[in-house]
Amino acid sequence: MVKEALFDLIKSMTMSEKRYFKIYSSKHTIGEKNEYIRLFDAISAQEKYNEDKLKDFGFVKNLAVEKNYLYRIILKSLNSFHDQSSAKNKVYGILKSVEVLFHKGLYEQAMRQVSKARRIARDNELFAQELVVNELEVELLSKQFDYQAASNRIQEAEKVSEKLTNFNRLQKVTTDCYAARLEIGTSRSQNDSIRLQSFLQMDGVGGKGYPLTKRAEMYRLGLHLTYAYFIGDELKTLELTEQMTELYEGTPFLIEYSPIGYVSSLYNLHNAYKSCGKELDADRVLIRLEQCKTKYGIPTSDNIGARVFFYSTNIRLTNYLREYNVESAGALIMNTTKEFKRFSSKIGKPQLYEYYFLTAKWAFLSSDFRYALRQTNEILNDLGFKVRADLLSATRLLNLLIHYELRNDFTIEYLAKNTLSYLRKKDRLFKVEDELIRFILNHQKVQNIQDKVADLKQLSNELNKYKDHQFEGRPFDYFDFHSWAENKAKSELEGTQKKEK
Repeated sequence: MVKEALFDLIKSMTMSEKRYFKIYSSKHTIGEKNEYIRLFDAISAQEKYNEDKLKDFGFVKNLAVEKNYLYRIILKSLNSFHDQSSAKNKVYGILKSVEVLFHKGLYEQAMRQVSKARRIARDNELFAQELVVNELEVELLSKQFDYQAASNRIQEAEKVSEKLTNFNRLQKVTTDCYAARLEIGTSRSQNDSIRLQSFLQMDGVGGKGYPLTKRAEMYRLGLHLTYAYFIGDELKTLELTEQMTELYEGTPFLIEYSPIGYVSSLYNLHNAYKSCGKELDADRVLIRLEQCKTKYGIPTSDNIGARVFFYSTNIRLTNYLREYNVESAGALIMNTTKEFKRFSSKIGKPQLYEYYFLTAKWAFLSSDFRYALRQTNEILNDLGFKVRADLLSATRLLNLLIHYELRNDFTIEYLAKNTLSYLRKKDRLFKVEDELIRFILNHQKVQNIQDKVADLKQLSNELNKYKDHQFEGRPFDYFDFHSWAENKAKSELEGTQKKEK
């Protein structure tokens, strides 16, 4: 909300940024400077934004005006604090100086600054910024009547513009591919695979018309990696993730340009090693991922820090739960409560809801079905969440099993029919989903324990047929529904035998 913009900005600041703001504010605020720092401290101390409480403070006279001023001065202090934090910020800082020198008629000084800015932009493949630098240089040369040099710069700008255009085309194709993959999740049919393959076949991608700069290569690899992962080509995925990580680590400005991209490449590399059975390599990459939280400007960015936290935590939870190590999974969840609270509002829903699903799975395996229900409902109650069809399908199935374990017979039939309708509408009713929902719908008709055990065994046998299937086996990546049915049948049978004794 607009009302909470100042609150959100202050809450996003690190201790170093807050300390710098107070020093900056004391130097740049005239008059009642302490009042703004007091307002800053009052908002910073709030857990939830409460505007009425702020109005009760005697030093607040016109809250709307004072909030607006405080917001602007905080942004100015942050701009100053991060002025040298990246190549892009350095170029923008120099361009401000160039504008000042230009308007003062100090052309030679401005030209020296322009040369410096162009070098930084070129070395870091900042094409858009280099075009702005070129435009300023053309103006400076023209004002000094050096039209030939100005013309040469315009011609050079055309080459930079071509690089930018080609980069943007590849970036768009890759971004569209990311969007499609996010919507679907993982491939469950040949049509899904064909849809993503079409992005690889788009005219010009990787062709002669695309001078592959480092940034363009980053997107090209991302495009092919997305497809390889989507169709489950584990060896190709590993090859491409290794190339992507090597590209980042061999080109430091790429990490500066996209630290989130580098963090994601480590996450993907870990998963690729894991899928190929290279456990030691996967463990080493996980350590590298977790160590990122102290590097690459991440400590001052909750946005990137959230990626490191959720990627690494979700990996560890997944690993523990695959080994049925519920004790270690529970300890991890408890020990990261503080970090979860800090980062949960800074991460995208796909990563957050994957965490909710994993915690629901942990609770289910721990027989804490009510907590598991709350976690799945966090996902299912968000009607605006329309991506990650694979995760949503798995969540709905797990939600049904939770209600089955809780014996919520009054609601389970409605939920099963609702899930069936949802999956049919989304064209996501595959054999695994169909078998599970059919079992849930029929369970109330079962009159005795022998028939119940027989149904569970039949479900287990049917699900087992699909575990290694290219498309039908994908739900088992989220939850081993086959093992649940098998173990449930054994548990029911043992319970009956004990009663008979």
